[in-house]
Amino acid sequence: MTDGGRHTGAGVRVTTRSRPVRSPEVVPVYRALTERFGADQVYLLQSASGDERDARHQFVGFGAVLSLSVTRGAVRIGGLPELRDRAAARLAPLLARDARGVQRLADRTDLWEVLRSVRGLFDAESSATAFRFGFLAAFGYDTARYIEDLPLLIDQPPDLPDVHLVVHRGCVAMDLRTGLAELLLHEADGWPPLPQAEVVRLIERAPLTHPSAAPPTVPEAEVSDDLTEEVFTGWVERCLAHIAVGDIYQVQIGHQLTMRSRADPVDVYLRLLERNASPYMYLVGIAGQRLIGASPELFVRVEDGLVTMRPIAGTLPHREGDAGAAARRLRGDPKEVAEHTMLVDLCRNDIGRICAEGTLEVPEQLTIARYSHVLHMVSTVAGRAEAGRDSFDAVAATFPAGTMTGAPRIRAMEIIESVEHSRRGMYAGALGLIDIGGYTNLALCIRTLFHQGDVYRTRASAGIVADSDPAREWRETLAKLSAGHWAVTGGELL
Repeated sequence: MTDGGRHTGAGVRVTTRSRPVRSPEVVPVYRALTERFGADQVYLLQSASGDERDARHQFVGFGAVLSLSVTRGAVRIGGLPELRDRAAARLAPLLARDARGVQRLADRTDLWEVLRSVRGLFDAESSATAFRFGFLAAFGYDTARYIEDLPLLIDQPPDLPDVHLVVHRGCVAMDLRTGLAELLLHEADGWPPLPQAEVVRLIERAPLTHPSAAPPTVPEAEVSDDLTEEVFTGWVERCLAHIAVGDIYQVQIGHQLTMRSRADPVDVYLRLLERNASPYMYLVGIAGQRLIGASPELFVRVEDGLVTMRPIAGTLPHREGDAGAAARRLRGDPKEVAEHTMLVDLCRNDIGRICAEGTLEVPEQLTIARYSHVLHMVSTVAGRAEAGRDSFDAVAATFPAGTMTGAPRIRAMEIIESVEHSRRGMYAGALGLIDIGGYTNLALCIRTLFHQGDVYRTRASAGIVADSDPAREWRETLAKLSAGHWAVTGGELL
C-alpha cells in the first residue's frame, strides 16, 4: 500500500494548515458551513453508535475544488477552472472521445488507472492511518461493471454517477476516542485560500448542543412501493428455482419505496439519527441529490496496509424488550448462520486476492449487533495487503459487497439484473473517504434515503437461500426500510 507522509506527484502542490478547534456538534457545523458554501459543497460523516473500531471519527468537509464522475463509461471533470483543466490534461492520454465528443474510458477496466491518475495530480501531506487529504468517494452498485462483464437488462437511465470523487479544501475532523477536533485547511495555487478566521468563527459560533431530532410534527407524505408483496413472492420463487438447480447458493433481492414530502433533509437526517443511530451516518450532496444514510456496515477499511471488512449477514426484526431472546434465536437459526458463514467465506476470498500470504484471518465471527428495528450477525475479516497494492486495488477486489449480491457473486448479480426492475444506483455501493496516502474507510451504502426536490427514495433487500420463506423475507425488507420511512413520514411500516 502507499505509505503515509508526503505523497508526491507531478501536479498540484498542497499545503495543509491545521489548528485545534472546540469539539463541536456536527449537525450545527454542517448547517453553518452549508449556509456559507452550499449543500453540494459540504458533507457530513458522523459515527453515532457501534463498536469503537467503526465509530471513531466524524468529519464535516467543505469547499469542493475538483470532482470526477464516471457514468456508463463517460467521464466528467468538474470544479475550479484551473484545477479542472490540469486534471483534464493529465487524464487525456487515458480517455477517448466518442462520436458525440464525450470523453469516455477507452476500456471499462481503465477506470482504476483514471482514479489513480487523479490521485497522482496532488503533491500533498498524506496518511496511511487517518484521513488528512484526499477524496470523498462514492461507488455506485454499477461500479461492478468496471470489474466484471455483466448484462444490462434494466432499461433505466442512471440518476447518479457510477463513481464520484470530490476533493475539498477544508475539513473539520473529530476524534471520538480523544474528544479532540481540528480544522484542516488545504491551500494550493490551483484554488483561492479560505479565510481561516472566518471558518473558525463559523465553527465556534455553532451551538454546543443540538436537538436530537427535528420538530415532532412532519409534513404529510405520499408513499408508494415499486412492487407488491405478491410480486416479491414471485421473485423469491424464481430465486428458489435457481438455488434448486445449483445456479447459486444465495441471492439478495429487494424493492424501493418512494415518498413525496416537503420534509427538510436535515430534519430527516436528525430523525434518522434519533431512530437508527449507526456507526456510518452521512449527509452528502452528489449530482443534485442528497444522500441521507444510517449504515450499520463497514464495506472496506484500509489502515496502514491492513484491509478489513465487517460483513453483516443474518437479520432478525426485534421489538423493545425482546432483544435478548431475539439474539438467541438469531444465533441459533441454522438458515441465518449458514447464510452468514457463506458470505464470510466470500469476504475471505475477496481480501485474499490482494493479501500477503499468511496474513488473512477472521478474528471475530457471528457476533450480534443491535439496531433500532433489527438484529444483525457481524464478523470481521482482515488481511495485510501485498506490497504494491493500493486503495483502489482493495475496492476492486472486494466490490460489490457479497452481503448485497449473493454467492457465487457474478451469477447472483446476473439473477438480480433479471429479477429487479429498477436500477440500484448508489444503493449497495460504498461511500466514504480515501486519503491519497492509502487510508480508506468506506461504508456500505444501505439504510439510505436519496432526496431530490420533493422526493425521497429508499431501498432494502433480503437474502434468499434454499429454505427461505417468502413472507418472512418480505417482512425483513420492511424492517430494514422502517427507520428511513419513519424519518420522512413519521409512520411505521411494521
